[in-house]
Amino acid sequence: MVARKAPAPRARKPAPKAEPKALSPTSLLEWAAAGLGLVLTLGVLGYELREAITDGDGAPRLTVVREPTEATAGGFVVPLTVRNASDATAAEVEVRAVLERDGQVVEERRTSFTYVPGRGEASGGVVFQTDPATARLRLEPEGYQDP
Repeated sequence: MVARKAPAPRARKPAPKAEPKALSPTSLLEWAAAGLGLVLTLGVLGYELREAITDGDGAPRLTVVREPTEATAGGFVVPLTVRNASDATAAEVEVRAVLERDGQVVEERRTSFTYVPGRGEASGGVVFQTDPATARLRLEPEGYQDP
């Protein structure tokens, strides 16, 4: 028997190279969306930076404002609004309301407000048995806690 030689491997032709696809130009809508994203991102970062720099500058500046008294079956309700003119937030704000007549205390009430945000306000009220129209009402913020 005669041994046959295995045929020599044939050289393969290289596959034709695909031409790179031409990149389509970026549309105006894509540029607008990217620009809007950039503006929003820079705005948020700027706001956070400002808050980090100014946050906690000073104490809350609290004032108490009364609204018109309402007569109810349980007494006289004096609605109150605590306003904070500072950037600092106040928690557990204590307010003292005193009715005085001829320099004498007729009635005294206290109330607390859980949270008064910086540059914000919170509302509540106090109830008196004596009509506040017959006496002088003195309102004072007495204290707060840092949240």
